[in-house]
Amino acid sequence: MHAHLVQLDTGLSEAVLDDALRVATPKPFQTRKLAYELQADPSLLTGNGAHGSPRIIRLLEYLHDRQARNIVIPPCPWCGRHVRLTTTYDGMRSCHACPSRLRTQPCSRCGEIRRYGRGPDGSRLCRTCRSREPANHEQCIRCGRTTEVRQTGALAGVCFICTRYPTAVCSTCGKTTPCYRATTNSPQCPEGCRQREECSACGKLRRVVTRTDSGEPLCGSCHIIVKACDRCGRHKRVSTRRTTGEALCYSCYSKDPARRQPCAQCGIITIPRRRGLCEACAVPVRLRELLGDDNGAVLPGLEPVFHALASGKPSSVMDWLNRPARASLLARIRDTGGPVTHQTLDDLIPADGVHLLRMILVAGQALPTRDEQLAALERWVTTLLESIPDAHERQLVHAFAHWHHLGRLRSRHSPDHPLSPHTAANVRYCLTQTAHFLQWLRRAGTSLTACTQEDIDAYLTDGTVMRHKARSFVLWAARRSHIRHPVDFPPMPSDKPRRSLADDERWRLAHRFLHDDTIDTIDRVVGLLVLLYGQPLTKISRLTTNHVIQAGQRVRLVLGTHPVDVPPPLDRLLLALAEDREGPPGLGRADQPWLLPGFFPGRPRGTAHLRARLTAYGLPSRRGRNSALMDLAAQMPPAVLSQVLGVGIKAATQWADAAGSTRSEYAADLSKGRRAESCLIEPQPSD
Repeated sequence: MHAHLVQLDTGLSEAVLDDALRVATPKPFQTRKLAYELQADPSLLTGNGAHGSPRIIRLLEYLHDRQARNIVIPPCPWCGRHVRLTTTYDGMRSCHACPSRLRTQPCSRCGEIRRYGRGPDGSRLCRTCRSREPANHEQCIRCGRTTEVRQTGALAGVCFICTRYPTAVCSTCGKTTPCYRATTNSPQCPEGCRQREECSACGKLRRVVTRTDSGEPLCGSCHIIVKACDRCGRHKRVSTRRTTGEALCYSCYSKDPARRQPCAQCGIITIPRRRGLCEACAVPVRLRELLGDDNGAVLPGLEPVFHALASGKPSSVMDWLNRPARASLLARIRDTGGPVTHQTLDDLIPADGVHLLRMILVAGQALPTRDEQLAALERWVTTLLESIPDAHERQLVHAFAHWHHLGRLRSRHSPDHPLSPHTAANVRYCLTQTAHFLQWLRRAGTSLTACTQEDIDAYLTDGTVMRHKARSFVLWAARRSHIRHPVDFPPMPSDKPRRSLADDERWRLAHRFLHDDTIDTIDRVVGLLVLLYGQPLTKISRLTTNHVIQAGQRVRLVLGTHPVDVPPPLDRLLLALAEDREGPPGLGRADQPWLLPGFFPGRPRGTAHLRARLTAYGLPSRRGRNSALMDLAAQMPPAVLSQVLGVGIKAATQWADAAGSTRSEYAADLSKGRRAESCLIEPQPSD
């Protein structure tokens, strides 16, 4: 070893060289291995050190710090930067970044070029697809969720959310914080202290986010450059720099003519989206990569999926496919091989993006229409039953859910008349309180068979008003002799008044929606249907073009069993809305029968979206509807109100009573033979 170092003429004394060897090779076997390396290749100390071992790099760094002559610390052989060579790639020492950058291949699931690992079958999987692999999911020993868990170490079997590291003093930054290897002599905090360097811009010791062209480190704050754009002059974040040194913001960069190139397939001049192809040409190519075999041919069972996705707007479909989770979803569907059904999509775990894909396939007629609210409720009932530990209670809840609720909902609702979210939520509340009621009886030392009126009174007194939701179960159980004693379960108290708008406020809003042309047509139509006809948003959102009838110069709107004539200018607004209803851009193509097409294919606009738009104009939809129904109920009989506006006869009678109408009292007096003097009016001849 001394012979090699003396031959180099380092200019250092023998004592310094001894210290260098002692630091580089503290153990005798390491000294022997280093000697063998230098004997085989003496150029390791003069520029070829990347081909040596970590001991060579350590020796060169020590000699360089002592200003030794004739030695060369090698740069990274892959990127050429003069940084610490902390790792090994392909038999040579390299920086910490190059192995991650070079060890990238196309993922066998999503197709993205990323650093990969191996799946259970040996296929290449990126980190995202590996975390979504069902074979890698286990039940967390802390929270019980089925997800990806740690496989080794003291936290084996614990998911990443439940991971709690022991507190120790970090060996790098010196902070007392949760650390890896807290029980060893070199604890490391999870914040990545090994990647902390002195920022070249602010001079603070921070985590390195990126580097300049010369390799200088930049922290998370300094790498964001905000300056005046060289084109528009606005102070915004610099998105890119041209080869001429011109700094551009994102808006100017997206409009830069230099970005537009001829499409490699159709020749149109546009911004390439993938491999030199325009959006229209890139979508089929990308879909064949995700749904096809090694030759790019789409499997026969997946052709309806291919056509349903390819028929959408190219820009929207391309943005959707560029998300790794969506590409992974299509890759998992390809692995099934067979035709896609609703059950196939239900079995996909995790179910990220499945709901939107299902709507696309239904709109493209690749799947039959299904009542999604009812299907989700059935899955929720199965989950609820699995969470009930007692077998007898589980059997009672199962019978009540399937024979009382689900059976009734299946007979009343269909894909053409789906279950409303409000009804589904009410059933969930009812079944949840049913399970709580049975659990309360068991903890109280009794059972459903021995339940008495005192038990029900104690149950209702001991909790919140939501416990009244168990009333339907108690009545159902009493009719089927599950309860032996006579009991009375009162309904949920409802003393909440019907809040409505003042008359001047209602007519002010109606006048604005009628005559303000600056308001969007959708908002004007929805607001007027609420204020003038008392229609709920759930019904307005499901209006179709068939509900708008043009008969000559008149426009009629079907809200109940009898169409109503629509006065101007609402008639003009309805016709304009029926003719121009393209709707927001979305995925998939479908025949839009809805008067208010939604953001998703084949779906109308949601009630929450319409409610938010009306609230922006100062119109609370519930109060506006109450005001309209109160006014109309005072002017017409309940039967007419029910036929014209589509309100139930029972609800119409209640609104008439609330409005002070005497028609129901008059009918009752006639049936009992008691005519009041105020009712003795000569009948008028009919037209």
